[in-house]
Amino acid sequence: MKTGLCEKCGRPADAAYEIRDNKAYLAKFCRECGRSATLVSKDARKWRWKRLVADYHEPTSQACALDCAQCDHQAHTQPNTVAIDVTNLCNQRCPICLAYIDAMGFTFHPPLEYFEKILRHFQRNDPKPNICFFGGEPTVHDRFLDIVRMTRSYGFQAQLFTNGLKLADLDYCRKLCSMGVQLNFGFDGTRPEVYHTLRGDNSLAVKRKALENVIECGVNKLVIVTTVATGVNDTNLAELMEFIHQYREHVSVWAFVPLTPCWDSTAVKLEPTTTECVEGIFERMLSGIEFVPTGMMKFKVLSRFFGKQTLGGSHPNCESATLLVSDGERYQPISRYLTKPLSALLVSLRELDTRLLGKSATLPTRGLRRRLFDMETLLLMVKLMASALNLKAVFGERAFRNAAAAILDLIRGRKMDGILSRRTAFKRALTLMTIPYEDQGGIEDARMKDCPAVFAYEDVDTGRIRTAAFCTWQTVKDEACRKIQAHYDSRPSQEATKRARGGCGRTSFGM
Repeated sequence: MKTGLCEKCGRPADAAYEIRDNKAYLAKFCRECGRSATLVSKDARKWRWKRLVADYHEPTSQACALDCAQCDHQAHTQPNTVAIDVTNLCNQRCPICLAYIDAMGFTFHPPLEYFEKILRHFQRNDPKPNICFFGGEPTVHDRFLDIVRMTRSYGFQAQLFTNGLKLADLDYCRKLCSMGVQLNFGFDGTRPEVYHTLRGDNSLAVKRKALENVIECGVNKLVIVTTVATGVNDTNLAELMEFIHQYREHVSVWAFVPLTPCWDSTAVKLEPTTTECVEGIFERMLSGIEFVPTGMMKFKVLSRFFGKQTLGGSHPNCESATLLVSDGERYQPISRYLTKPLSALLVSLRELDTRLLGKSATLPTRGLRRRLFDMETLLLMVKLMASALNLKAVFGERAFRNAAAAILDLIRGRKMDGILSRRTAFKRALTLMTIPYEDQGGIEDARMKDCPAVFAYEDVDTGRIRTAAFCTWQTVKDEACRKIQAHYDSRPSQEATKRARGGCGRTSFGM
C-alpha cells in the first residue's frame, strides 16, 4: 500500500496502483471521503516497462508522509533545482491555469527582500542549485530584472520559465538575456487555434516576435516548453518540430508538459494527457525513437564525464527523455547512431557506474591510486561506448582522428556535451524531455521522496526558508503565498526603511 492525496479533501490517504484496459490509475482510499482514482498513464505497458528497465523496486515502507505543510523536503534531499514563484500577476489569462490572481483569489507580488532571503539560504549549498523562476508570469514583476541580477550576484545559474510575451520588447529582451539567464520559453504550437484553446488569446504572432528577439540577443541554449493537450496540439507537433529545426543552432531542449486535469471542468472541456501520450506521438512520427526515464542518466562515478543533471527525478515514472540529431534537413532519433537501444546503453553505463562506485569508495580522493582509477574508469567507459556507437555515423569520414580527439578531450576533463558538439555529428542535437507536473490526484509518496527539484518559500511565522517537492508545491502554495503577501503588506520594505533613515535605497547586492 502506498500513500497518495485524496482528491476531495487533499489529506494523505492509503493508495495503490490499478491497471485497467492498459491504463494505470492511482486509487486513494480516504477514511473521510471514500475511494477515488486518478489516471496516471494511458499506456500501462510502457509505464511498467520504465520500472523494469530502471530496475526499480517499490519501497517496503512508507517513503514520504506527504504532509507538506509540516515537512521540509530539503531536510532529507538536497535540491539541485530550486524553483521560486515570483508573482501570480500575468499578462495572459489561460483557462487551464491555476497560478494567477483570478484563480488564486488574491495578489502575490513579494518585494525584493523576500527573494534575497531565499538566495542567502541556498548560497552555501555545495553544489549550488540552479534557481528557476515561475509565476504567474515572472517578467510581469516590476523588479524582475533586479531579481535576476541579484541571483547572478550570488553565483547561481538562473532559469526563467516564461510565456515570452514580455520578450517581444527588444530592449527588455536584451537586458534580460545579457545577464546569462537560461530561458524556458513557452511555445505550444504553430497554429493560432492552439493558443485560442489553451491560452484564451491569439498570442502566436507576439511569441514569434519574442523568439526572434531572443535569437537576435545571442541565446544559444534555449529551451522550448510545450504544453501538450490531446485533441488540441498533438497533431501540430510534427509541424512544430520543423519550426524548431529552423532554430537548431539555438534551441537545445524541447520540453513537454502533459496537460493534467487541473482546470475548471465547467469552463474547459479537454482530455487528460499523460507522459506516455506525448511519447506515443513521437513514436508515430519518428521510427526508432525511444524515450527513457531520466533517472537512468544519473551517475555517481561517471558523472565527471557527463556533468551535473539539474532536472530529472530518480523515479522511473517521473521525467523521460531522448535525443534527436539534425542531419541538416530534419531531426533524426539517436538510434540512427547506435548499434543497440538507448535503454540498453544506459543499463550498461549504470552497471559500470555501480561496479566502479564500490571500488571508488575504498580509494583516497587524490593521489596516484585515484589517478590510476580515473584512467581505468575512462578506458572502461570508452570501451563500452565504442561498442554501442556507429562510429562512422557519429564521427564522420575521419572517424579515427575525431574519436581520438574526443578521448583526449575526456582525459582533459571536458564534459560530454561539449565533446559531442565539437567532435561528432551531434553538433545540432535536441534533447526531448517530458516534465509531468503532477496534479494532486497523481502524487504518491515514492515519487516525491527523492525528488531533487523543490519550490522554496519563506515560512513567515518562523522566518525560516522551507521547501516542498516540486510536484507537491500546489498542495501548500495558496496558503503559503497568502501568508507571505500579508506579512510583507503589513511592514515597510527594506528600501522604504532605508529611505526613511536617509539611506540610498540600494539593496545589499549593490544595485
